[in-house]
Amino acid sequence: MTRAATAIPLQHSIGPSDSDRGTLFRQLLLLALPVLAENMLHMVVGINDTYLANKLKIVADRAPAGAAVGTITYFLWFFGLLVSSVGAGTTAIIARARGARHRSMANSVTGQSMTASVLIGLIVGVLIYLFAVPIMRLTGLQGAAPAFALPYLRMLAVTLPFTMAMQIAGSCQRGYGDTFTAALVMIAVDIVNAFFSWGLCRGWFGLPELGFNGIALGTIIAYVFGGIAQFIVLLHGRHGLRLFWHRMRPHWTTIKRLVRIGLPAGAEGILMWLANFGVMRIINSIDPTNAMPNAHMNAIRIESVSFMTGLAFAAAAATMVGQSLGMKDTRRAVRSALLAYAVGGGAMTLCGIFFILFGRYPAALLAPNAQIAALTTRCLFITGFIQCGFAAYIIFSSALRGAGDTFAVMLISLISVVALRFIGVMIVGAWLHRGLGAIWVVLAAELFLRGVLASARFYQGGWKQVKV
Repeated sequence: MTRAATAIPLQHSIGPSDSDRGTLFRQLLLLALPVLAENMLHMVVGINDTYLANKLKIVADRAPAGAAVGTITYFLWFFGLLVSSVGAGTTAIIARARGARHRSMANSVTGQSMTASVLIGLIVGVLIYLFAVPIMRLTGLQGAAPAFALPYLRMLAVTLPFTMAMQIAGSCQRGYGDTFTAALVMIAVDIVNAFFSWGLCRGWFGLPELGFNGIALGTIIAYVFGGIAQFIVLLHGRHGLRLFWHRMRPHWTTIKRLVRIGLPAGAEGILMWLANFGVMRIINSIDPTNAMPNAHMNAIRIESVSFMTGLAFAAAAATMVGQSLGMKDTRRAVRSALLAYAVGGGAMTLCGIFFILFGRYPAALLAPNAQIAALTTRCLFITGFIQCGFAAYIIFSSALRGAGDTFAVMLISLISVVALRFIGVMIVGAWLHRGLGAIWVVLAAELFLRGVLASARFYQGGWKQVKV
């Protein structure tokens, strides 16, 4: 990709020709493709960690190590949700500032967001490190799995300020339309992650052989590298977006705007995480062999091929909707979101067909034994049927967030996640003991419902009047 594609030029962002479908499609691809490349590599690194854990030298360690990696993934997701409490407001305001040619506002929000991310990372990191043992008990992991997961969690806690800074910097860049820089840094992070995880786990490249701890240490090294790299990139500045030290001092008007938009998104994210953490605990606690939690996480890893694609077009939709509203062009905002769903949703639907017909092949690749492979295949078959609905939630909810309509998205998640996902899994898994397949039927139904609700809100159009 050429340097000219690193950010959407302003003349292409705000000109009247943007009503043309071809121009919108070009901008969608310029925004989405770097994120897609980033997401795909990130997915490969996640699958890589799962593969390494499931292929440890000691056969008895494989199932508990795989379950531990799956559980740690939920904490990585939690850290990403902490970012969303700041990042939703960051992306919405910077995108509108970009559309309105208000560069100083974009830089001010960048400074405030970076300060908030580091402070949140410090506070949460200390708490997680101090209370890592009781937190690990809450996961419901059994057998040898907690012994693998505990040191990994503590290492992540120490590096959380770097992780938060890395991710919020990406939110700033994507809001400004510079998805290329954000993707380039994250691609570098994933390459560093894969190199050190393989090297430290297997003793390759002249590195010591640390087994499972090598997987964890590879992730830590990569996230520290990413946080430092993003600080350097923002301080240097690209395409007008720049981090100034004086902009990092608290500016209460900007902070209030960030909190007003970001708080519902953060609350929504934490709510979803708690519900999914509860689901994970139920799955972990009902299978002492660690087969079900391992298969559950393997299926999510494979499904990520689909939803990582959707997330790339969702990121593009959020930026384009925010910029369109900054231009006072609601028609362009609507067409941008619909185009993102047509492309991203179409790709996810094709992935769903693949899961239904051929899911057994990737399932066998990741699984340490035939039982786990069969469970993983069953989960992929179930989720294959709802990928179009899952895509609707991912893309339209992101478009709503790009418009600043975070409260509506929070209500949708509250209704769907609590009423169906958590309570449904509790009934099916903890009370009726129906197994992993039945749990995934509940999860799939909930995702489809969430897609219907997000689509309904988007078509209702109340987001067009939201003030940020």
